[in-house]
Amino acid sequence: MFNPTDITPYMHVFAFHIPEFLRKLCDKGLNMRQFSTLSIEKKNHLHVKLFFGGTIMGEENSNSNHSVLHDMLSFENRLLYYIINDTLQCIKQRIIHSS
Repeated sequence: MFNPTDITPYMHVFAFHIPEFLRKLCDKGLNMRQFSTLSIEKKNHLHVKLFFGGTIMGEENSNSNHSVLHDMLSFENRLLYYIINDTLQCIKQRIIHSS
């Protein structure tokens, strides 16, 4: 099917070594799901979305001496604080009558 010159090292590892690694993981009660980078990819997606969807794109914030990355991480930290401390996520309009 393939000529020996067509086989790359990646194909060799996939065919001959990955099954062995999976068996060793299974013997230790582990699986590939525990080595997933899905959470890292999701975090990257959220940072890219924040960067390109917000007004912080491209330059440092004129109101501070911090970099864009610092502003993004500060925003993320505030979000986590609100979630952990069960802070309201939206502003509720209230009418205040003066007497």
